[in-house]
Amino acid sequence: MGKRTSQATSPSQPRVRRKHRSLLGSTIRIVAIVVVVGAVVFLATGWFYSGQIESGALEPPRSGPPDYPWQVTESGSTVSLEASPSTDQAGEHGLSGLRWDGGYAQSDALVRSEDTGGGWLDVRSLAPGEQGPPVDTDVSVDFYYWRGTPADIGLDYETVRYASDVGSFPAWFIDGPSDTWAIVVHGKGGTREEALRIIPILHDRGYPILVIDYRNDVGQPRDPSGYFTYGVSDWVDVASAVRYANENGATNHILVGYSYAGSMITSYLTQSPLRNFTTAAILDSPLLSLGEAVDFRASNTDLPLIPATVPQVLTNVAKWIGTWRFDIDWEATDYLDQTSNLHTPILIFHGTEDISVPISTSRELAGLRPDIVTLVENDSGHTRSWNIGPDEYAAAINAFLDEQE
Repeated sequence: MGKRTSQATSPSQPRVRRKHRSLLGSTIRIVAIVVVVGAVVFLATGWFYSGQIESGALEPPRSGPPDYPWQVTESGSTVSLEASPSTDQAGEHGLSGLRWDGGYAQSDALVRSEDTGGGWLDVRSLAPGEQGPPVDTDVSVDFYYWRGTPADIGLDYETVRYASDVGSFPAWFIDGPSDTWAIVVHGKGGTREEALRIIPILHDRGYPILVIDYRNDVGQPRDPSGYFTYGVSDWVDVASAVRYANENGATNHILVGYSYAGSMITSYLTQSPLRNFTTAAILDSPLLSLGEAVDFRASNTDLPLIPATVPQVLTNVAKWIGTWRFDIDWEATDYLDQTSNLHTPILIFHGTEDISVPISTSRELAGLRPDIVTLVENDSGHTRSWNIGPDEYAAAINAFLDEQE
């Protein structure tokens, strides 16, 4: 027998061991995914809130049917009103109007205000001789108090037009014997009717009064940007109204502005060559910094689904996006950084219950320029100082203007 030979076999292949992913590596990957997803969600949310800035602060109003958020549940010498929790008119004291389709009535006081758990109940007393709306009528609470024209408060007037760089604008003119004119500018989205509360005070002092419309008002020429600019370009409308006054007999003037008009007037007072004609300014709840106003409103805005308000970091992202998305110049619209250019005595009214424009900005301006700024604080809401104390309001204005004459 031959020798049995064994067949050579290949050596066994080494076993490859699969490395187990370490806990640290998995954690890093998970964190990276969370960060990326979080950043995307955060930027998307910032994009959304930048759109809120556009719609709430920049876009001009469009004409449309009025909003009537309250419903009348009882009507007599007092009127009971109910509204959803979202209304921002609830609980505001002072003189007001009740406005409904085809009617208007003046109220002399808020009797009481209650949070009903599912909404608000306000009870307002009617002024003597006023007829309230019927039960089930939808109404709005109107703090202009008067509606109509100067004729509705017993004053003769005419409608004139003044020219600015984007077109011409209508204005009410009420004559007076003084060569100092008062030029009154209403707030954003408002009308000349806002001035009807202060017109009698100015008229009693003998001032000719010019109450103006301006760019981006309903039915008026628009700013070339398509947006409200918070004084960056629309201060020119104030200057144009001043020029109109000068061409028609004024030797100097007083500027009066509500809310947004505070930006326009302050911008005018920091840069217009005509500002030396201004002997005084009266600002009611002035918007002195767009950035701080946006921060303030965001801090009072609830986030959806969770019980928290919009955090500052998210507001900052929305503002950063708004800078390049809508060409917002936050620095140019911060007049608290331009106070060294102010030389005109200014009287400011601002309420501690203002939920639209922070009173802190008026306090800051008064602190920065105590030499020219007089601040009158009260417990009113936005542009409501007259409503809670007409006599005190008039007294403060007269005392201030007496000092300037």
